[in-house]
Amino acid sequence: MLNKRASGFTLLEIMIALAIMTVAFASILSIQSSSISATSRAKVVGTAAMLARNQMIETEFKFQKKKFEEMRTEETGTFKPPFQDYQWKTVVKEVQFPNLAALEGGDSSSNKKAETTEGSEQMAKLVTQFMSKALREVTVTVTLKQGSREQSYSLTTYWVDLNHELQL
Repeated sequence: MLNKRASGFTLLEIMIALAIMTVAFASILSIQSSSISATSRAKVVGTAAMLARNQMIETEFKFQKKKFEEMRTEETGTFKPPFQDYQWKTVVKEVQFPNLAALEGGDSSSNKKAETTEGSEQMAKLVTQFMSKALREVTVTVTLKQGSREQSYSLTTYWVDLNHELQL
């Protein structure tokens, strides 16, 4: 009689193969899910950055050839469709410089040094006041509300009014 050996896989081999395939498919599904989530987040961040940049440009055009005193310090609004889920807020504020005169050290024992120090302090005070009046910090914040979460993205720049008058 011939000994016929059955060809094929045993139940144990099939179970091991199925376990390996299950782990591989689960890993692939996890990676794909992470990729979709990262793509979605990148789209939101890219859209927010584009909207913030556009709002900054609109703000700049709106206040072109105006003095800082004529500018509104705060404005808010909602973007037009298809971006109606995004809100914006623009804040314009004066930049406060530290007192430059306080940074100057030295001994004022003689009259000449005292006069020089007093003159330097006056000059430092004038420069500090001029810089504070001629410089503005402009921040555009774009906010997106997704369900119960709110995400905010901010863009900040500085504007300088080189025509600002130096007041003595």
